[in-house]
Amino acid sequence: MVSPIARELGWSNATIGAAYSGTIVVSGFVGLALGRALDRFGARVLMSFGSLIGACSLIAMAFIHSFVPFALLWTLGMGVATALTYYPVSFTVVANWFDRRRSEALSALTFLGALASPFFYPLAGFAIASFGWRNAVVLMGALQLVVALPLHAIVLRRHPEDVGLHPDGAPERSAWTPESGVAFASAFRSAAFWGLTIALALSYFASTVILLQHVAYLIARGYAAALAATLVGFFGIAYLPARWLVALASKSVSTATLLAIAFVFEALGVALLAFAPNVWWVGAYVLIFGMAYGATAPLRGAIVAERFGRRAYGTIFAAQNAIVAVFAALGPVVAGQMIDSAGYRPAFYACMLAFVAAAVTVSALSRTTHRPSSEAPIRTFHP
Repeated sequence: MVSPIARELGWSNATIGAAYSGTIVVSGFVGLALGRALDRFGARVLMSFGSLIGACSLIAMAFIHSFVPFALLWTLGMGVATALTYYPVSFTVVANWFDRRRSEALSALTFLGALASPFFYPLAGFAIASFGWRNAVVLMGALQLVVALPLHAIVLRRHPEDVGLHPDGAPERSAWTPESGVAFASAFRSAAFWGLTIALALSYFASTVILLQHVAYLIARGYAAALAATLVGFFGIAYLPARWLVALASKSVSTATLLAIAFVFEALGVALLAFAPNVWWVGAYVLIFGMAYGATAPLRGAIVAERFGRRAYGTIFAAQNAIVAVFAALGPVVAGQMIDSAGYRPAFYACMLAFVAAAVTVSALSRTTHRPSSEAPIRTFHP
């Protein structure tokens, strides 16, 4: 949608990209402010409002003709909508409803999320080509109102205990209760919180750079624009097997170890991209980096629940997400300066180093006392 808007309104891609980066920051900090509300009242009202705000923002974009209202709708409107509906909120729902099958549930959730890319990207492209970008955003807003809003308002519940059920559909109450875990203040002071947050901040700093620059890099290397876009378009498909593998491997390998492995494979994927002598290497990059990046979402949701429990999951995840969002937004800025002054390779080297540092940092979390989450959901961290 960036190119049609830029052509019609005469804005640069950088200007529109700045509005997109603003969405990441707004989403992170709005999520931080809503974390306590999420733990106290649940996701039903928040996600319903998020769907409504997102729908109204998209529909209103069809009528904009200047940058200020566009920036307000895209940065603020979509930033708030994203904060209210995306993974930090939906992961909290899953963390409350699942214990022993948490990794499987998170993998299923993110698996379905990955399916959105191969479905909605072509749908959006077809709508833009057929009806123009203004009608396309109206269509996307209408889908929010017709599909997402009713599901959020009717189906979601805060805790299984609220409707007489227990996590995992268990026939009786377990130790994985709404009270299990630690308060936000205790978690925020813990080495586990900061070790995990630093690792995630480093990884998202790097991954945001790669996802923003890989098509431009391939074009600069001489690949046709259509071919480059098609190749990286397979990322959404690469996510799918990764999320199935997470559900399978989590039964025998610690979540921290799996997350460290994912970071290492992201570094390997960037190396393949940086030195790719032909299209087959690019394909290997898409597969390896795509799978590794796809695995991080469910692993991140699972490890927060394992370390801190249900009690303040939403607040903890939101606080962590705000910090990570800042680094994710800084990544393209820092790397952009490196690319402008020294080319792509130094920026890619920095990304590889960030992924390796993230893997080393999170691997320390595997040196913990592990017990089943139904007995003691909080693990102590020994640096």
